Amino acid sequence: MDSDAWADRAARSKRNLAHAQLRFAGRLRESLARSPKNEAEPEPGPIDMRGGWAMAGAWAAALGGVRLDAAGQAAWAIGLWLAAGVALLALLRPRHGRIGSAATPSFAAPALCCAAAALIFMQLLLAGAGTNPRALHAAAATGEPVRVQLEFTATPRAGTAVNRFSEDPREHTQYTVEARVLRMAEHGSWLGAGVPVHLSYPASRAPAALLPAGSSLEVLARVSAAEPGAREPFWLNAVSDLLLVGAVREPGVFEGLRSRFVQACAVLPEPGGALLPGMVFGDRSGADEELNDAMKVAGLSHLTAVSGANCAIVMGFVAGACRLAGARRAPTLLLGLLALSGFVLLVGYEPSVLRAAVMGSIAAVGVHSSRGRKAMAALMLAVVLLLAYDPWLAGEPAFQLSALATAGIVLIGRPLAVRLNRWMPALLAEGIAIALAAQIACLPVLVALNPSFSLYSVPANLVVAPFIPWITVAGTLGVPVLAVFEPAGSALVWLAGMPATTVGLLGTWIAALPGALRPWPAGAAGVLLAWGILLGTLVGIGQVDPAAGTWKSRARLAAQGVVTGVLLGLLLPVTALVPTPAVGDWLVVSCDVGQGDGMLVNAGEAGALVIDTGREPEQIDECLRRMQVEHVAAVFITHRHADHDGGLEGVGPRRSVDALYYSMADSTQAPPAIEAASGEDPRAEQLGSGATGGAGAVSWRVLGPLPGGVFTDENDASLVIRFEIQVPGPARPISLLATGDMQEEAMDQLIGKGLVGQADILKVAHHGAANGGTRTAPVVHPSLALISVGAGNTYGHPSETALRALEENQVTVLRTDQRGTIVVGWNGQGLQVTSWGPDPPP
Repeated sequence: MDSDAWADRAARSKRNLAHAQLRFAGRLRESLARSPKNEAEPEPGPIDMRGGWAMAGAWAAALGGVRLDAAGQAAWAIGLWLAAGVALLALLRPRHGRIGSAATPSFAAPALCCAAAALIFMQLLLAGAGTNPRALHAAAATGEPVRVQLEFTATPRAGTAVNRFSEDPREHTQYTVEARVLRMAEHGSWLGAGVPVHLSYPASRAPAALLPAGSSLEVLARVSAAEPGAREPFWLNAVSDLLLVGAVREPGVFEGLRSRFVQACAVLPEPGGALLPGMVFGDRSGADEELNDAMKVAGLSHLTAVSGANCAIVMGFVAGACRLAGARRAPTLLLGLLALSGFVLLVGYEPSVLRAAVMGSIAAVGVHSSRGRKAMAALMLAVVLLLAYDPWLAGEPAFQLSALATAGIVLIGRPLAVRLNRWMPALLAEGIAIALAAQIACLPVLVALNPSFSLYSVPANLVVAPFIPWITVAGTLGVPVLAVFEPAGSALVWLAGMPATTVGLLGTWIAALPGALRPWPAGAAGVLLAWGILLGTLVGIGQVDPAAGTWKSRARLAAQGVVTGVLLGLLLPVTALVPTPAVGDWLVVSCDVGQGDGMLVNAGEAGALVIDTGREPEQIDECLRRMQVEHVAAVFITHRHADHDGGLEGVGPRRSVDALYYSMADSTQAPPAIEAASGEDPRAEQLGSGATGGAGAVSWRVLGPLPGGVFTDENDASLVIRFEIQVPGPARPISLLATGDMQEEAMDQLIGKGLVGQADILKVAHHGAANGGTRTAPVVHPSLALISVGAGNTYGHPSETALRALEENQVTVLRTDQRGTIVVGWNGQGLQVTSWGPDPPP
């Protein structure tokens, strides 16, 4: 190339750079500008919703079709194709007899709906979704193990597990993986299968530390049926060692790149080292349960999974670089799509990644083609294509949230940004509008999964938004660069890791703010309320307009007022007034009674058990009222200190009470007394080690104090009680160890005599004081520890010693000074926690 050509290219690059600077300066001015308050709002153009019929048909067929057998799927497919054909013939007719040609559009909707649904049923038939081997059904029914040969279809996920339904509750590493059964043994011969399953196996039974996707193995496993319509209709639990069939497949190029990146992230300060792999390619294996919970409470958990935003950032970075280099529109789009394809291969060829890539491409293609108003049509087409590829996506919350968030940004985000721009700069208005639109659109799914919502989600996402493009671009570039030139790759890891650390610290701090997780009405009422908020918002911004005639403007104004009030209800902690789930929906409640103890245990139809009452009667009464407790089967006063028995008179006046139990060191002191609403006041009975009893679904056994045991003061007279709560599903009850204020030496004596064993939930002794001891956590090894403590107390509770002992034993700790009243429930598979802020005065 001669010098003139080089000069021309240099001049062209300089002009492109100058133009880019001018465009940047102009956009910066626009982003900081506000629109005049008296300026009329631009009339929104029509949004193309014609694809909604196809999307509705596809989604309904996918949700229902996965639950049918092959014969039912075939019948529906044939019937829907016939219906679509009839509607198509009606469309092709030049005239429609008496109904006239104006009715032509009426035939388009059923044609699209039926054709899309028929396509889904055809895919289910081709995938063999309705055919399951008889041998697996029989094994699931009888519980007898079956020998199978299977192939891993994904990389196993490691987790720490404790088999709490066996006599050996020691912690071990457990792997879970999606696989496909190739053959199964029946009557001495192998039968072909081809059904997808979940396989669970302990690390001790695996032939290698981590078996990659594509590995073929043979194993003896017990079979259990999954929920109807699940992608993998059976769960297999290994009862023998896994035997390799052939050699272990070597990890692929992209698997090696991901593994190398995870190792490079290990040197980053926490929580950045654990978060960065998740933020770049969805690997959450390094994040512990506490960090994951904090990100969920802060409303930032979506950042730790690959989403459409990641894909859009990657394409946007490539497009910006191409335009800066002077590339034309077509090559720019092509290079952007190639970059996106490489990103998908790098992250992993899984349904969630494919969904994210398609959703991210919608935004990028819409911007490139300057057809923003077609974004909704593109979204609907993408949903239909994805469901045709993988019908099980319809029932996955991640897919539902992705589709709803995209639709919310398209339908709500822009009109809301225009209104907010009257009061704030455009940059801030657009950020708030997008975050709020996504939050409102996803609300129906979020509250169905967990009846609560993140109070600070919108401001949290605004605060971390500037870090996300930097993390995504630098982190994604760092993955391949590490393999080519390690120093440069390590530098990119640090450039992405420090902002990721900042995001993690912000998320942890926001999650600890008062009332960060607000309660929401449970069940159908809560879901309907969420849908009402979404529909009301659409009406308020004019996307769905029921008004007609002369009352149009007044109806819109009224709707906007209603929506404004609802949105204020979302942003303010008014849901503290919403009652928590009914008695049948919770197991244990640690009431926020300030610096004291107050706990409830669900006894089912027998009512509830009360363990200590705090200092003020109003506080325990309010907690009982919120949990809708009308009958108290028993009250346990662990010892006679005011922060444990001072609120006793708040239990009985509005409720009937069957029994009152207590413990105290001074035998000359009068026993506690309670006045019950039933008019029959229970007689107080002092308990000691060995006492047992029960009420409804709960049984209990008193472990301490021991007669003649260690005693230093009233705290060592505390009742230490093991409660066992029957719940549907598991083979054994859920256990709670309540320890009162018993101190270290007295508790160590109980441990030394073998009276204290493993329990699922631990009420930490003496509000987490240092004299509560450190031996309890490793002996009890609970899933959850509850600390009842007052905010800003002068005792220094909980102590660093107690917290460190729990942390070293990987125990999740919840404190009433941080979370308010804590409600522990059972979701059928594990413990589930919700909370609300400090109780207001009645």
